[in-house]
Amino acid sequence: MRFDTRFCALLSGAALTLSPVAAQTERTAPAKPTAAAQAASQFASSPREKLVVAMPKTYAKAETMLLWGDYFNHLARCGNLDLQNQHGESLERSSNIDLLGEKELIDGIASGKVQLAQVNPGLVPQLVAAGQPTPFGVPGNKASGQRNSYKLILIARVDSPFTKPRDLVGKKIAHTTPTSNSGNLAPRALFPAIGLVPDQNYEVVFSNGHERSVTGVMHGFYPAAAVASDLYQRMVVKGDVKGSSIRTLWESPHFMTETWTMGKDVSPDVQARVKKCSFSYSFSPKLRQLLPGNDTFLPINFERDFGTVMEVYNKTQKAQAAKAAAK
Repeated sequence: MRFDTRFCALLSGAALTLSPVAAQTERTAPAKPTAAAQAASQFASSPREKLVVAMPKTYAKAETMLLWGDYFNHLARCGNLDLQNQHGESLERSSNIDLLGEKELIDGIASGKVQLAQVNPGLVPQLVAAGQPTPFGVPGNKASGQRNSYKLILIARVDSPFTKPRDLVGKKIAHTTPTSNSGNLAPRALFPAIGLVPDQNYEVVFSNGHERSVTGVMHGFYPAAAVASDLYQRMVVKGDVKGSSIRTLWESPHFMTETWTMGKDVSPDVQARVKKCSFSYSFSPKLRQLLPGNDTFLPINFERDFGTVMEVYNKTQKAQAAKAAAK
């Protein structure tokens, strides 16, 4: 907290003379409440409600809470909410956050066992198709209104002989998981246009995660990998990989990054609390370091922000239908 030096002088017993105008200013100009404080006061008289939270298996539990624990605490205070895991343990007193695989996360949201979750963009079309609401928020920059996004990138070691996508014909390329947007669905939809038809021009191997794909390329386990640019950059920021050791062979248009969603059974009152408090949240220093240029959550316009994701999803659905019809 920043204290006025005049008050510090008074507290220390030093004599201080204020002009009448200055004295009047000190008495009549209280600090303006922050957006978070205004939101908190709005819900202070509301009943305290339970909200079950889950996260994807991007990081270990301790690291997940180090990054997102401040946001959870803000939601609890601001929205008068008791954030819990699926076992009923309060996240204000425990760091035992539920980390779920993609299928578990979809099933948890669809069944109502999970009420608030961070989801990768590849899962969003499936949730919407299952009747769940569209995501409500994404990291972004308050001043510019720019929402966080990423690109699908095709990477290889910088000392490898691969300098363009076609060099990988006949090789192995790591995808992440079958339901990942950037790690599998987008490559299958977009790579044919650059001369790489999955399972025809190259062998698909699943690494079970973006970090595993990047690490596999770095250590020579995979000749190349399809990964999300933002997750790759986070590894560079954390020092898990040297950016100078990796070459980007190709990149896609922008995709929406991980977003936050609530289940359809969450009451309108609780949804309103979560949204208002999320949009008033100022990112912690750890989050700002992880997500450079982002300082808060911004609302989502689904048709605009998920246009590229839905293009990949629709192409994937058509390809699967054609494959099934050919059997």
